[in-house]
Amino acid sequence: MNVDWGRLKAVVIESDDWGLCAWVPDEQAHRALADTPAWRSPAGRHYGRSTLESAQDLAGLVDTLLEYRGGDGFPPVWQANTIMGAPDYARLTPPLFEVDELPMILLPEVPSRWRRPGLWEQVQKAQDAGVWWPELHGLHHLPVTAWLTGLRRGNSDARRAHEHQVLVCQAVEASGEYDPSEPAGVRVRNLERAVEHFRALFHRDPASICPPDYRWDQALEADAERLGVTIIQGLGEQAGRFTRARHWFHQRHWPEPRGARFYMPARIAFEPRGAHDARSPVGAARAHAGARAAWSRGQPAVISTHRVNYAHLDASWAEAGRAALRELLSRLMGDGATFLTDAEVRALWDHGWSSRAIGSRGALVRTYGSGRSSVRVPMPAAARRAVVREGAKAGVELRFEEGHAAAALDPGEYLLEWQH
Repeated sequence: MNVDWGRLKAVVIESDDWGLCAWVPDEQAHRALADTPAWRSPAGRHYGRSTLESAQDLAGLVDTLLEYRGGDGFPPVWQANTIMGAPDYARLTPPLFEVDELPMILLPEVPSRWRRPGLWEQVQKAQDAGVWWPELHGLHHLPVTAWLTGLRRGNSDARRAHEHQVLVCQAVEASGEYDPSEPAGVRVRNLERAVEHFRALFHRDPASICPPDYRWDQALEADAERLGVTIIQGLGEQAGRFTRARHWFHQRHWPEPRGARFYMPARIAFEPRGAHDARSPVGAARAHAGARAAWSRGQPAVISTHRVNYAHLDASWAEAGRAALRELLSRLMGDGATFLTDAEVRALWDHGWSSRAIGSRGALVRTYGSGRSSVRVPMPAAARRAVVREGAKAGVELRFEEGHAAAALDPGEYLLEWQH
């Protein structure tokens, strides 16, 4: 289906690292680890005091998103690429760290020093508000074999970090959860567990994945496809040789469907990192220009912005990130941008209409084909009927058949609300 992405001014905000228990849980851990190699690296200078989001961090971000409405009248949606768990440090005991499989603590639970009261309730509120859409990032963001090898060899930075319930160290930074250097069986099991827990936690299947650290290979894509995850993020940023050339190529050769797999366009970096400077190479002005360039190429604008910008031990850093985000959103709203998720882009490309759940209360249906579209949206088991609450209401006749709401809809947006 040939959707006019430029006319729609489509924007996808892909944001990595939500749910990740890294880099540090608290100031004490940062003081203890600041002189280790990972914290002295370029990444350490950017990420060194980043932390697991709190309920307050998430509430601040949600409030920011709800200040705005896109060209379709709906608020921006934040695609939160989520890590499903963390190592269970209490069950990893030195000096031998003898385990057959990495012991895990899975969301919404976290290791003791990473506890964030009220966080999970805030995640659920954000989903119900229609501005928070989780997708899959990974199981734990950790190259397990490389990490355990470093711990067992007595690497001082890995051992010291472990004492503070931290996984970041040189061995970890040199690899990735799905890096080809990790044993194939470990990578497959990590992915299977991640998908399984995502399904249990969010009551739906993940549609899209951004492999941690952009380190993966064709085997990972095949395993993801087998598990029903067919949208791949970050192909233009995939680690390896000729990264800049590959990014340029994918900017200009989208879409690139390969069988069941669908690759999102190359990302546009928006990384304020504690500063509100619209003129920065990764600031609002450059990201906005990148969005306009994507539209001119007939593509959705995919904006990448990591959690580090909005969750930090320094509250002023996180506030600067939200201020920069307001600057970017204001610019995009001036263009009349419409905000989508990866799954919506894929559905619109496939058949001209899409449906995205708004928490448990309803679904946002979009139809952008050339004429009326026949849509069929699954309803929650407890729902008995649905009404069109917002959007194009006139002349809509919904039918209810086998647990679905069905209708023939003219082009536009329709917010269905379930009634019990």
